Amino acid sequence: MKKLFGRALILGALAGGVIALRGYARKGAPATDVAQITFDDGSIRSYASDTPQGEELADIARKLVQTGV
Repeated sequence: MKKLFGRALILGALAGGVIALRGYARKGAPATDVAQITFDDGSIRSYASDTPQGEELADIARKLVQTGV
């Protein structure tokens, strides 16, 4: 059982690394701003500023910070 768990853990780590490298290679530089929304039920949504939803939310967040809210 431990051997199977260890192999699954290693395989998952390798797969995660490959996915991360592919994402980095495709996008180049990461987005500079990220808008993160936390809902009452504890769920969180994050949007990078290079997406349409993220652009809108990042603009709203910048305006709130500028006004001091």
